[in-house]
Amino acid sequence: MLAAPENYKGIKFIRISSLPMEQKNKIRNSINPKAIIKILKGDMLLNDCIQYKHYETWHQSIYTQTKSATIVKVPTDLAIAS
Repeated sequence: MLAAPENYKGIKFIRISSLPMEQKNKIRNSINPKAIIKILKGDMLLNDCIQYKHYETWHQSIYTQTKSATIVKVPTDLAIAS
C-alpha cells in the first residue's frame, strides 16, 4: 500500500522514516541515494525525504515486483511421503 504524501510549499514527498518497516528497509537498499532530499520545514530539517513521484515509481516498479516475486505457490495436491 502506498503511503500518503506530505506537502510542503508545493513539494509532495514522503519521509523514509515514516514508512512501514518493510518498505523502509527495502527502499533504503534499492533507491539511488541522490533521490533522497532534505527539506527545511520551519526550524526542522527533514533529511530523509523522497519526492512522492519517485516513491510511487519505486513502489510500482521495485517494491511491488519484489514482493510478488517472493510469493511461492505450492500445489495443494502435493503430499509429503513418510
